[in-house]
Amino acid sequence: MDPHRLLALFLSEGRELLNRVDAELLVLERAPDTRAAIDAVFRALHSMKGMTATVGLPASTAALHAGESLLSLARDAGALSVPQLTALLELNDVMRRALDAAEQGREEPAALAGLTQALDALTPQATSTRDARDRASAVRAIRRAVATDHAPSRSPAHGDDAVDDAPAHPAARDAVAARTVRIPAQRLDDLLDLVGELVLARDRLVRTAQPSADDAARRALDDTSKLVTQLRDAILTSRMVPLSQVFDRFPRHVRDTAHALGKDIELVLEGRELEVDRSLLDELSEPLLHLLRNAIDHGLETPDERRSGGKESRGRLVVRATRDGSMVAVTVADDGRGVNRLRVAASATAQGVVGADALVQDDAGLLQLLARPGLSTAEMVTDLSGRGVGVDAVLSRVQALGGRLDLATAEGAGTAITIRLPLSVAMLRALIVRVADETYAIPLAMVHATYLRDVSPRRDDASRHVVDIAGERLKLVSLRSHLGIPASDDVSGHLVVLDGATGRMALLVDACTSHEEIVVKPLQKVRGAAAMFSGGTILPDGTPSLILDINTLP
Repeated sequence: MDPHRLLALFLSEGRELLNRVDAELLVLERAPDTRAAIDAVFRALHSMKGMTATVGLPASTAALHAGESLLSLARDAGALSVPQLTALLELNDVMRRALDAAEQGREEPAALAGLTQALDALTPQATSTRDARDRASAVRAIRRAVATDHAPSRSPAHGDDAVDDAPAHPAARDAVAARTVRIPAQRLDDLLDLVGELVLARDRLVRTAQPSADDAARRALDDTSKLVTQLRDAILTSRMVPLSQVFDRFPRHVRDTAHALGKDIELVLEGRELEVDRSLLDELSEPLLHLLRNAIDHGLETPDERRSGGKESRGRLVVRATRDGSMVAVTVADDGRGVNRLRVAASATAQGVVGADALVQDDAGLLQLLARPGLSTAEMVTDLSGRGVGVDAVLSRVQALGGRLDLATAEGAGTAITIRLPLSVAMLRALIVRVADETYAIPLAMVHATYLRDVSPRRDDASRHVVDIAGERLKLVSLRSHLGIPASDDVSGHLVVLDGATGRMALLVDACTSHEEIVVKPLQKVRGAAAMFSGGTILPDGTPSLILDINTLP
């Protein structure tokens, strides 16, 4: 196999195995005598050891072998001790660094040598009997090699040596492998680009087809159009991956953070099987980690605080994913202290926010204040929080992906923050607007409403342009002014009401032309270029259009 492909396969499978080890070790932390979890960790480390040996990582192989020996001892003892568990958690962390180093072409982490010695020190019996165990393993391998295909297979559930055995029959392994194929992500991106161009070519062909075309030609065109649509849908489906690939990283993160803060937290994951576009999955991890850190640090109380408030000593943190029409909704909810509205209002007022006391009375206004850069209610700055870069970073990232953020909180009962995103960020619904002779796309998820321009703007007490729409006073932004296009004498146009990062606003455009489903094409980042757009697309009539990043609006 090509070394680059072998390394890519190792990195992908290795990270999956390490996530699995984390999950099983957290089970063992609660119930150290769970034999199934000990066996599962053993199998994962055994697989990792073989993979590291294949790609030439000797220090990693030695450390994983020491981990295997420790687990053999724990399996014989019937339970995993606290020092053994701590060492295995450290092994998992260092192995993650080893995979990162292999991916970047660097040397293996120096910590592996000392970790191997520490693991050996925790397994004196396993160290003294290692040669005997290796010989027994070799004997079993020889017996399997000389067995006929008709020999009865032994279930892995039977006997202490079941963990070391290979699957019952080669055909079974082949059948499992045949069901999945690992494809480089770039190939899927290339396929999506090609099918996007094909859809555009199809649409142009349909538009230019002569109405007088004969029935056979019309039927052929209709059939081709349906096939192109089916091909597009099939490629989009092939890009879908389960949220478990992100969710499975959270238990270890929550466990370590809770321990560092002296808190006892139960994490519940729901909707792990829900599938989203791969490119969305890549972008979802960091915002969710921000929300988890905020919930653990700000929301959930210590055991003593919870007991004094009449609650169970263990806090509850839920990450739940559900389908919401064409969107996916991921909620991070806790049963902690809730957001202190008075403290938020005081912090916002200290920053010079006018009307903060009124804004905090409803959840939408409260979220608007929490998302202000630099606003924090923490009493001190720590490694986890206190610098006011949590909610604003989440909101900006979510809106850049064409989604929105919702908040629900009650003091003493807890907080729930929901991220709503399109199932695919490769294709999304967009409002197409026109300014001068150019068209621009706005993600439809950010659009609250559109109105004909039938009111004149005015200035408020802060000398900002505002407009009153449906009983609500909104800040007014001219897209012409934002893009540096000279103002027009034409007083007509449309107002697009947007849910922006700093609250609801009205965007003045020359016209709203249509709603379209667009294929998003990323833009090359050029130093010194204006950061006004999050991507580009080609409209059905062949017109290129830029996708407006509303987070850049003043």
